This record gives sequence, structure tokens and C-alpha cells, in this order.
Amino acid sequence: MKFTTITRAAFWLFLPLLSFSVAAQNLSDAMKEGLQTMASEQLNADLDVGELEVNSLTNGLTANNVRFATRVKALSEPENQLLLAKQLMLTGDWQALGSSRVDISKIEMSGAQLTVAYYDTGRSNLHEFLKQMSGVKVQKVNSVPLNWRVDEWLMEDVTINLFDKGEPILSVHVDQLKLKDLQSMQDANDQVQELLWPIFEQVSKQVRNGNPNVQVDSMALSRFLLREAMAF
Repeated sequence: MKFTTITRAAFWLFLPLLSFSVAAQNLSDAMKEGLQTMASEQLNADLDVGELEVNSLTNGLTANNVRFATRVKALSEPENQLLLAKQLMLTGDWQALGSSRVDISKIEMSGAQLTVAYYDTGRSNLHEFLKQMSGVKVQKVNSVPLNWRVDEWLMEDVTINLFDKGEPILSVHVDQLKLKDLQSMQDANDQVQELLWPIFEQVSKQVRNGNPNVQVDSMALSRFLLREAMAF
């Protein structure tokens, strides 16, 4: 009788926790499906996520084994693979993903590969992604645009590849790269520059330090930088 009483007490004690766990799992599954649908239908891209976990108590979202690929016809399949990441953690108002404004305080990414592939002047898979992001509509009927802001984007243990018209001109491994204040109100070219210039500065620093993990075609990179600078 005593065992039965304890068992019943334990059941009623842990029932809310079990219910919360099931609800959290349902939310995670719904979020994963919603993001993949958004990528396909509004970003013209493919999003694969091995595992996604939502923590509504900490406003945290964790995704493992992430692959994001654009669908630029002028690029090959490897060049379209904009982002690969072992883990991506997002903190902020992700619960507002269905509203017209989303404020993200921090994105942390580790074990990643970022591939930026240009196929013409001022045109790349990254440009295409940002262009599609600026055109995202929260409500298709009323055409309400999505406004977003990221206060900080921290990348750790990341490899950055840069292609220009099918030719690899840069590959560098960066221990840490931090970007701040990214938002939808910026022009796509401005956003690309904010992302790439810190990378180029990191490359220059590592080349000066004799880092063997930097592979760069200096002449091709110089021509690329001059062309892009003259165009804008």
C-alpha cells in the first residue's frame, strides 16, 4: 500500500514535467518543419537539419548538423552550399518568427563551413540569399515584409571558402569571427561587405603570421577585390 501511494505521488509530481517535455518536442518538430518550408518556398533554398531543440524557458534554439544551400542555377551544387554547421545556437525572440519583426540577440555557430561563390560582379550565393531574405513576406495575402535584426553573430572553428566564377581563390580556417548589428534594413551589398571584410582582415593577419591553414590565390583575390570595389 505504501509503495502504491508513493508511486501515485511520483506520477502526479512528474506528470507536468512529462507534459512539458512532450510539448517542447512538438514545438521543436513544428519549428523545424516551418523553417524548412520557409527556406524552400520563400528563400528558394534547401535547409536540412539533423536535430532541432527549442528551449522556451531560455529563449534558446539549438540546431545540429545544419546544411543550407541556395538554388542559383549559375553555380554548381558544391558552390551553392552556403552554410554547413555542426551546431548553431540562437538566442532571442525566435518565438516571433511568425510575426513581422524578429530580434535575435545572438547567433553562435561552431564547426562550420561558409562558402561564398560569385558568378558575376556583385552577384553570389550570399547576395541571392540576402535578396530573398529581404523579400520574405510574413503574411502572403497582405504582403507584410519581415524585418529582422541580429545583434551579434559569433562563428567559432569555421572554414571560409571564396569562389569567383568557378575558380577557388580563398580558403581559410578562422578560430573565431564576430559580426555585429546585422539587419534587414541594410542593402544586400552592404551586408555582404560587413561579412566579407572582417574575413579578409583575418586572412591578411594570418598570412602575415605565416599560418599554413590559409590557401589564397593572391593575384586572383586582388583582381576580385578591385573589381567589386570599382563596381560599387
